[in-house]
Amino acid sequence: MAYSTPLAATDEARFDALMAVNVKGLFFSMQAVAPLLRDDAAVVLNSAWLNAVGMPGFSALAASKAAVRSFARSWSAELAPRKIRVNAVSPGAIDTPIFELEGANAAQLEDTKRQMAGRIPAGRMGEAHEIAEAVLFLASDASRYMLGAEVVVDGGFAQL
Repeated sequence: MAYSTPLAATDEARFDALMAVNVKGLFFSMQAVAPLLRDDAAVVLNSAWLNAVGMPGFSALAASKAAVRSFARSWSAELAPRKIRVNAVSPGAIDTPIFELEGANAAQLEDTKRQMAGRIPAGRMGEAHEIAEAVLFLASDASRYMLGAEVVVDGGFAQL
């Protein structure tokens, strides 16, 4: 779940809903599936570039994604005896329908996307297949020496 959470305007219900899905839901989902995973399994969590930067209006979302990032480290350590790897992918601005959730009209949506692309060092928003490729890498044996790691796929935004 992802939406803005301005400090002055976010009520407790919106905060709780975000944390219930992004933190509590993930925690208890992993608790349920961990016993079912085969030894040597790979788990890929979905965090976000927001876990590493301060972005006005997104503090609760960023905190929830920082929790996801922390889960990758902690669960890798906890599941290491079973050789289960838990890593995270952290997408940046990806051109998906998620931007429509805030209720912007088509012109506002295009303006938002154009402004975002202008701030990304790569000069564009990402595409869903680019995230899928990173997830595939983390799920594959090609990343078997990675535990608790984060792969940031954001066109350089959080790093540069």
